[in-house]
This record gives sequence, C-alpha cells and structure tokens, in this order.
Amino acid sequence: MGADLKESKTRQPKPKTKKSLLFVWSGVLILIICALKWSDVIEYFNGEPRLSSKHQNQLQKKLDELDEAEQYALIARKAGHYPCLHSGHTLYFLQPGEVWKYGVTTKGERGRYTGQFMLDNSVSYIVQFTGTIGECLQAEQTQLFTYPILPENLARPEKDRLLRPPYNSIFK
Repeated sequence: MGADLKESKTRQPKPKTKKSLLFVWSGVLILIICALKWSDVIEYFNGEPRLSSKHQNQLQKKLDELDEAEQYALIARKAGHYPCLHSGHTLYFLQPGEVWKYGVTTKGERGRYTGQFMLDNSVSYIVQFTGTIGECLQAEQTQLFTYPILPENLARPEKDRLLRPPYNSIFK
C-alpha cells in the first residue's frame, strides 16, 4: 500500500560523438585559414615583421579618406510628407528646399546613398563643407545644433518646430 517506487535512472555522460569532432575540426580549419591571412598582412624583411605592401596601401587609402570627407545635407525636392525618425512623428511635411537630414561621409554621394534611395525619398544631396573627417564632423554638429533657429524651422508654427531635421534621429 505504499507508493510505487520507480527505478531512478542516473544519467551517464554521453560519449563524444562525430558532431563534437566536426566542431573541433571546424575550429582547426578556421585557425588555419586565419594563419594564411596573416601572410597577406605581414611580411618579414631581414627577420623583422612589417606590413605587406598591399596592406600598407590599404592603410594609406583609409587614411586618405579621412582627409577627404564631406558634410552634406539631404534637401527635399518637392512639397510632401517625408519619413521622420523623432518627435513622435512618422512623417513630417517639408517644403522644397528644406533640410531633411545632415550627415558626413568619406564615400561621396554615390558611396553613401543609392540613386534609388534618393529617388524614393525625393531628396537632393548637397555638399555643404569639405575637409578632414574631424572638420566635417564639427560642421555637422554646428548644423545640427543650430537647426532650431534655421529660418525654415522658425517659419513653422511653434507646435510644428523641430529640434533637428526629420531624418536625423539623434544628436551625435
């Protein structure tokens, strides 16, 4: 009349399977591939490591890009509702010529936006400043922080004024 006792089963650890071996071999293969990549980046000259000429050229290209940046504005091409990323609006009405977004790039207009993006959003890309990446970031901050007193913003009824352009979600 007592409770039925069920045989308790103790779990034995499972032996390593082929799946575990596959995982280990995958890791080894990845390490080998990474080691092969090392030789693309590092070469030895008189026993001293140095960057390969290909990698040195890539570095120089990146450094040059930092010296050739643009601060730009995306400007509404027609009157209409444009996507807005803040202020509780999903869309915001802009007149032609009004700022939709400020930004910085080292890639130029075509490297930053596709033609389709520009068409779909009815905006034009206008370069406002060129210089080093640091100078362009400073110019962008100036544009963002002074947007509230931009004449186009002040011309709106006070309840419709924005702290930043519709497509700038945050102050950077």
